[in-house]
Amino acid sequence: MLLSDLVHHVRYNAWASRKCLDSARTLPLEELHRDLGAAHPTVAATLGHIFQANDAWYSRIIGAPRIAPSGPAEPWTIEWLDRDWLPLLDRYVAMADGLTADGWNRVVSYRNMQGEPYENTVRHILLHLVNHDSFHRGQVSAFLRQLGHKPAWIDLMAYYREAKP
Repeated sequence: MLLSDLVHHVRYNAWASRKCLDSARTLPLEELHRDLGAAHPTVAATLGHIFQANDAWYSRIIGAPRIAPSGPAEPWTIEWLDRDWLPLLDRYVAMADGLTADGWNRVVSYRNMQGEPYENTVRHILLHLVNHDSFHRGQVSAFLRQLGHKPAWIDLMAYYREAKP
């Protein structure tokens, strides 16, 4: 994969997460927090989970790993995600824009939330994050449909058509 493709995947991830958050922003508070029976049972909890994964991986990449997930006391709010997640997405894009080939291939040593040690390259971590976030944004889109709302089109092709990379 070309370095420019890696950067575009990180840019896509930020774009799609923003669009997904904007779709959730239209929900009445009761629907945002309605239990829909998934592993992360509400729209708000699923968005919060995506943020927590973004935050955990970012902290590992920069060498300041968290020992516990970050976030507010439940329930998650759109305002909290606006304040903390949107700037984090911008930091990911800035990081990707500034990485050289050596930076993408740098090995990051870290411990998962269970304390088990692992090592992965920045490239693999960021591609994993894009995949993880896409999976959970798909869940949010399904939740929105289940609640009778139309989610944003956040497919990779939509990004290519809008951003014209």
